Amino acid sequence: MIAEPASDPVAVAASLMPFLRSQIAETDTLARLPDATVATLEERHLFDMLVPRIYCGRQIPLTTYMDVIVELGKGDGSVAWNVALLAIGTWMATTFYPKEVVDEVFAAGGNFRTAAVLNPRSAKVRSADGGVVIEEGLWAFNSGVEHAGWDVLGIPFHDDAGNVVDRGAALIPASQVKLVDDWDTIGLRGSGSTTVRVADVFVPTERIALLSKARRENYASAYLTGEPLYRFPFVPFFAINLGLPGLGMAKAALDLFLEKSRGRGIAFTKYPKQDQAAVTHLLIGEVSSKIDAAELILKRSLEELETTALLGKMTMERRTRIWRDAGFASQLVWQAVDLLASASGGSFARTSDPMNRIWRDARVATLHGALNTDTTDELFGRVATGHAPNNHLLGE
Repeated sequence: MIAEPASDPVAVAASLMPFLRSQIAETDTLARLPDATVATLEERHLFDMLVPRIYCGRQIPLTTYMDVIVELGKGDGSVAWNVALLAIGTWMATTFYPKEVVDEVFAAGGNFRTAAVLNPRSAKVRSADGGVVIEEGLWAFNSGVEHAGWDVLGIPFHDDAGNVVDRGAALIPASQVKLVDDWDTIGLRGSGSTTVRVADVFVPTERIALLSKARRENYASAYLTGEPLYRFPFVPFFAINLGLPGLGMAKAALDLFLEKSRGRGIAFTKYPKQDQAAVTHLLIGEVSSKIDAAELILKRSLEELETTALLGKMTMERRTRIWRDAGFASQLVWQAVDLLASASGGSFARTSDPMNRIWRDARVATLHGALNTDTTDELFGRVATGHAPNNHLLGE
């Protein structure tokens, strides 16, 4: 069981900015978070923000959680991505499974951090006495798995004709997962989002959550029924959570641009300082508007999730709208960072330039398939016109 958490997680996250930035070179070289970074985040209780109080976790409101991820993103996008993805994986481990399983996840002296990938590239599963055996499987983009003690992996269930009749979320110890080590990217390198393999792993029934139940908030964690943080729909939260690190990156990019604009001129003009030019003022106005809009959209969505957990079920229209909004907010974030990068001068071309790194991190973060606006807009549009969402996480 984890230790009693400290105070004000937002202030703690903000105070770590210099340290996180000092770790960037090592982070990029390792293509995962350095051990010192993980230890610091653990010591400051930033991995247990969504852990229930009964397991000595913070169990903080979603909007406070959002502010923490944004502050971490201002320091290093890879750190924010790891913390956010491990947080929702741990939330799933807490919410999807019965108490005896959750007790095992949070057992004293263990690593409760949980990674998660619900869409396998391939997975072959067979029934076994008391559970299933994953004969073989491949899951891409398993963010944070190198720092996790557990992994939630999506698996299909087939009928005799080979048709998928349901899908499950299998909770397995991370020690039973083999890393492919294929995370070699232009950005967000420290997320360590490697592909993983599993072969001949038995998963007991109590550690398998049917997505047909989970997407209706029919969670096995009955002991948490009175806790709103663990009763809202997981799919909209999953989508919004992906957008939070990028918001922090965009804020860091704007801060960096404002700082640099006071000390450099604009080439081939008479402006001795960039911050004196009207074009700079217009850019700052446009970029800050995009960032503010993205923040408002994301925060509104999290507030809706909390309200739903208190008042009742969320309609399919609202679920898909929140997912749509996550994609749109992510698009605003990328546009803001790209505009700032385009106005950062020739020094931006250096890979060592801080703006260059933020730009690369933001580009990779906003490429996540769940944030693709073609996909998210279609999901919402289908439901708005009376059609099924055509998405197995929402119901087909």
